[in-house]
Order: sequence, then C-alpha cells, then structure tokens
Amino acid sequence: MKIVHYNTHSDGGSAVLMLRLHSALRELGHESCVRYRKGILPDAERREFCRSWLDRQRERLHRRFETWAMRADAQSFYGGYWAPHQTPPTVDDNATDIVHLHWVSQWLDLPSFLTVIPSYVPIVWTIHDMSPLAGGCFTYFGCDEMEKRCEICPIFRAPFNRWFAASEWKRRAHSLAGRKIFVVGNSAFTTGLIRKSALFRNVNNITTILPSLKLGEFFRHDKHEARRQLGIAPDRFVLGFGAAALADVNKGINRFWEVADKVGRKLGAVDALVFGDGFLADKGISVNVRSLGRMKSRAQQSLVYSAMDVFIITSRMETFGQVATEAQACGTPVWAFDVGGLRDAVQAGMTGNLVPFGDTERMAEDICMQALAGNLPVMGDRAATWVSTNFSAEKMAAQYIELYRTATNGK
Repeated sequence: MKIVHYNTHSDGGSAVLMLRLHSALRELGHESCVRYRKGILPDAERREFCRSWLDRQRERLHRRFETWAMRADAQSFYGGYWAPHQTPPTVDDNATDIVHLHWVSQWLDLPSFLTVIPSYVPIVWTIHDMSPLAGGCFTYFGCDEMEKRCEICPIFRAPFNRWFAASEWKRRAHSLAGRKIFVVGNSAFTTGLIRKSALFRNVNNITTILPSLKLGEFFRHDKHEARRQLGIAPDRFVLGFGAAALADVNKGINRFWEVADKVGRKLGAVDALVFGDGFLADKGISVNVRSLGRMKSRAQQSLVYSAMDVFIITSRMETFGQVATEAQACGTPVWAFDVGGLRDAVQAGMTGNLVPFGDTERMAEDICMQALAGNLPVMGDRAATWVSTNFSAEKMAAQYIELYRTATNGK
C-alpha cells in the first residue's frame, strides 16, 4: 500500500507523530512517503509552492493583514488553507492509495490541492489542533462557532469578525464536499471536537487513534546516573518542563515558574530542567534553573527525562500532549492541568496527576505531598509500564493500516 503524508513543518507534535507512523509503516513493508514545507527532513520531499518573489510577498502581506485584523486579546493564532498560488500534489501522489494529511495550514491551498486528487482516492486527515475544524483558529478556547459555520469569529475585530473565518469556512466546505474523507482525532477530546464541527457534520468515518512512541527511542536511565551525566547533585529534587517553543503562550512557562517556585519554597534544593527553543526565566524564583536548549536526539531527551523527579505540563490546551508519554516512558511521572486530551496521556493518581487549569498552588502541593510520602518512584514505574503497554508505534501503525484498508475497501 502506498501512503503519502503531508505536514507543513519538519518538527513539532504533528511532525513527530507523522514521522513515527511513517517509520512504522515502512518497517511493515508499506510504501510511505513524506512531503513538507519547512525545516529539514532526510528521505522526504520538501515542497515550496511559492516560486517567485511576488508570491512570497503576497503571502506575507496576507498574513500580516490577518494579524492586524485580530483582536489584541485574541486567544488563538489564525491561518487559512489559502495560498496566492496553486498547490497541487505531485503527479505520483495522484495515483497513491491514501493521501494522509496532518497539520497543513500555512502551506496547502485546499481547493487547488484536493481538486487534482481523483475523487476515489481516500483522504485521511489526522487532527492535531483546531486548525482543520473551524475557520482558521488553532487553539480551542471554548468557542462554539465551529458548530455555526464560524459566522462571527471572536478572535477578530469588527467588521473582520464576520469576514475572515466565515469565508475561509465556506472555501473549506466547498473543497471537502463529495470527498472520501476519513478523520482521525488524536484523543477522545479531539474526536469530540471533530463531531461538533459543522465542516465534518456529514462525515461518518471518524475515529480516535492515540499518538504513540517508538519505544526503543525513549528508554529509562538509572536516575542517579542520568543526573551524574548532567552534572546534577544527587540530593536535588528535579522538576522538568519542555516545549518546541518556550515562548508559546499556550505552553505557559510562566505558570511552570509559579509551580517551581512553590515547590522550591516547600522542599528546598530544587532544580528546574527546561528544554526547547528560546528561554524565558523568572529570576525571582526559588529554584536553580538550567536551560538545555533544543534536544538534539531522542537519546539526549531520554537522559534528561530520566533525570527528572516530575515532568510538568502547564499548557492552557493540549489535544493530546506527546511530551507526557515521552516522559513517562522514561519512568518520570507527569503533573499537568486537566485540559484537552491530557486525560488520555496521563493516568491521574497513578502515573502522575491532573489538576484544574491554572491552579498552580494545588499542583505544587500535590507534587510535594507525593514527594514527601516517597510515592514518586512507584508512580514512575507504573508510568513506564503503562506507556510501553499502550503506546507503541507498532500498535498505532496497525490501527492506521486497518483504517487505510477500510478506506480502500480492503486493498
């Protein structure tokens, strides 16, 4: 079976999932290919449809205008499936068995892309955030306009709130009409949003497949040895935080600093290990902060996760949260806010815990209570076992293959 994957970026959560699935499919003997726009990926085709200076300027100006039209307190980023040029798939991709879309905003012009693909070729679309479900917003913040065709968008100023999202919704609806669409939510939460979206109201093929790990890439180190290699004293209590972009307001690094400070004042001798691009430190907190930058390999990431006592997720919204399963695979329990799909990624009370969004006091108190009771090592053991049992890339690939066969009528 030939599957062609599309994802705008070479990194980030959607790219990580896509590449794990791509690798597992190839290992099982399927012909899997990857197309992308930004970054560097070996053995994949980078496709840039902007072929002229004028195209690049038109795209840049269009996005600047969108940003200018947004409210100052907008709770989401915005981006349409629009381009100032056509974005057709390659000729070979038209003859594929499956076209698998992942996160393709700010790259593919949906009408010109789908028009070229024969109607009998199934489109599988894995939903990683809000961007395919409404009129262009990326982050779910309780808005129900996706159920109403985004006629009034709360992230834009008037009169643009009646224009951008509504017109984008119509373009998408027209492009998807009559297509053979199979939609995958990356968590039960995301699947619930898909079912609410008016864009997919007539789609019957909606399922949930959880993001998984190539378990050999994330492995547990002895905690003392991991700390020795990282130069951390054995008597320190280590909190962890990580994101592709630390400045991403959704990830909430300021909320992490609040938790870290409260834990530091309670336990003393606390280190905070932070990884990701950029660094926003609160110099007034009572912990020793170490910024590790972007992780260069899964082996390095495993070492860092293993050195932590607790990994913390303070996002306002996560449709799943792959860093949660990565940390747990390395024997580190996870504390997170109870938002989005994190209920599928963390076993509350067993492999970590979930607390109401924004309650940094409760999160810190809970971490300290479990630490002082000596429960964290057992929770880490349970976390590693739970992830290895339920989140293997092979299991995820088998679920997708079953979906592909259903989509192609058993080919």
